[in-house]
Amino acid sequence: MVNGKYSRTAGLPLLSCTKEHDTLGMEVNEGLQERNIDPALLEPVREPHGMGPITAPTGQGWLRLAYTLEFLIAVLTIFTLWSEVGGQGHLDLLPWYIKLICVLGSAWCCVRFTAGMVEQTKAWNRRSVGWLLGIVFFAIAMGSIVYYYHLHEEPDDDSNDTTAAVSASGALNT
Repeated sequence: MVNGKYSRTAGLPLLSCTKEHDTLGMEVNEGLQERNIDPALLEPVREPHGMGPITAPTGQGWLRLAYTLEFLIAVLTIFTLWSEVGGQGHLDLLPWYIKLICVLGSAWCCVRFTAGMVEQTKAWNRRSVGWLLGIVFFAIAMGSIVYYYHLHEEPDDDSNDTTAAVSASGALNT
């Protein structure tokens, strides 16, 4: 409050006593503003076949759609990358719930990483770095799980060298 004066419109204390800074108390001639508006611009443009005007949606709705699409693409990409890098045979040995937790967790970290970059003013901030560490954590966990199953897989006993030699020598005698 400066010199005990308050704004006429909101009842808030004024920061300055001069007229040039008193923008809350300024009166606007509404008649001049209404004459400058073109009436053709006020009517919405009608589309053929009775459709209304097409407006571009803005706000959180598009971000939610983009994040949902990113999540689905991340799930597909993570499954493909994990089977290529870890080997499909080793991945087949894993229980389904371990694969589900790892893939969904990693995809969730990817989406939150993107959201952390989009929703803040700086791209590299505390949230985005934290979610990037989550992605790295899931990648290390997925690699460790596949390596564990690689070390503990059962060897194939179906291929026996002695039976192959016997069958080959039997074929030569005939």
